[in-house]
Amino acid sequence: MTIEQITFGPKNHFFGYIGHGLTIPWNASGRFIVALRTDFHDRMPTVGDIAEVVLIDSQKQNEVTVVDRTRAWNVQQGTMLYWNPSEAETQFFFNDVDPKSGLVFTVLYDVKSRRRVREYRFGNESIANGGVAPNGKYFAGINYGKISRSREVIAYPGALDGTVNGPANPTTDGLFRVDIENGERKLLVSYKQLSDLLLDNPKERARLGDPDKYPIYVHHTLWNRDSEWITFIVRGKGNKRPSAGCAVRVDGTGLRKIPFAGHPEWLEGSLFAMASKDHGAYNLYDVAAEKWAGQLGGPSVFPDTDDDNALSPDTKLYVGSYKQKPTECIYTIYYRGDGNYIRSPPVPTKVGGGVVRIDSAPRWNRTSDGLLVPGVISDGTLQLFELRLIK
Repeated sequence: MTIEQITFGPKNHFFGYIGHGLTIPWNASGRFIVALRTDFHDRMPTVGDIAEVVLIDSQKQNEVTVVDRTRAWNVQQGTMLYWNPSEAETQFFFNDVDPKSGLVFTVLYDVKSRRRVREYRFGNESIANGGVAPNGKYFAGINYGKISRSREVIAYPGALDGTVNGPANPTTDGLFRVDIENGERKLLVSYKQLSDLLLDNPKERARLGDPDKYPIYVHHTLWNRDSEWITFIVRGKGNKRPSAGCAVRVDGTGLRKIPFAGHPEWLEGSLFAMASKDHGAYNLYDVAAEKWAGQLGGPSVFPDTDDDNALSPDTKLYVGSYKQKPTECIYTIYYRGDGNYIRSPPVPTKVGGGVVRIDSAPRWNRTSDGLLVPGVISDGTLQLFELRLIK
């Protein structure tokens, strides 16, 4: 495996989100990487702090070109950059905030025409993309105003929460399915449903009080590869309880709780990989059947299964990350065919976490032989590195 730094200072370059559920930074041909460029990475953005949306051209010595700008971003998740699966050569999504209203919305940008070809707006609600379905039909819509009011690390500066004066967990807000072609949305699961499922029991009432007065929020929406299921995390104020994993079908049926651990990843079908520090392997869980389904890996393969991980597009390789030292991140590449694995050279990273933590966040390329990862270099800037497998 080789490692190459592909962006340089004085500005910072990062993608933001983890490579789960086929979140791929490269366009269809592999020529362009979409990313963000900012003046800082050591604090949360405030109102007025703008991130540049850039394209990195692999055919021109990784030349960086600014194509747009966004006010909806943070260091951990960026702005939810996704290439449009239906037009993956030339179109990608990102989120933005209207500076006048504070409403969050999603942008569909076209590289060929160098313009926004569509904006997905929903009246006075800050509903925007939380994850794009691999089949290209939908994206998961979540209320970034409610999220920004609840948890700083994944907040968008200035995001308006139109539900602030209403019920803590309304029947009209929650997890939406947005049709990419026609822009129509469907509420799959309401916050009231989630409150009834997770909070309305003697144990949680004793711990948290009246569920009707305890606001929860949805984030980390993750489509499976067949675009039939969405998993998501439900949390309370900050990073607090219930901190529960849930899943629902694309049509809104089948809502259920699932075991939650770290940053999970979908395998084939309804098979889900989750952390298990006791075994050096990932526990597998069948979301549809609601039962455990074995393990991925084995003793000593993955030193920290609670850290970021991702399955390659061809499903043959699985990557997991861990910190060998506080300032070094190592990536383990595991071959599912025979159980062999290799470890990457160390990638320099930031010590600690907090609201401006830099996740290890491995993201596969489309040919399943390379990964885009973040690193903090000697001048203190956040840059992008490419890990490349040599066969």
